[in-house]
Amino acid sequence: MKACHHCHTTIDSLMSIGTPTLCPHCSKPLHSCYNCRFYSPGAYHDCLEGVDEVIEEKMEANFCDSFMLGDDEQHENKKRAEAKARAEAFFNI
Repeated sequence: MKACHHCHTTIDSLMSIGTPTLCPHCSKPLHSCYNCRFYSPGAYHDCLEGVDEVIEEKMEANFCDSFMLGDDEQHENKKRAEAKARAEAFFNI
């Protein structure tokens, strides 16, 4: 699910996201490293695309041509784990 990294609001995958585009809920920039599917801390310049230019402020809007809105996997994994724990608690009574 495509979502804002900051507030986890679902973002329409058909929405055109440019550098000035802000999240409709929290008003944080959507075109930032943290919201990109290629953002990977520890990779070269923290990017799986191997970009040449270092982007220091990963939370701020940038002009990276490789940007693609990513999935909010950490938030989704946390929600799944919580749901699983609730289901297990329900059935283990």
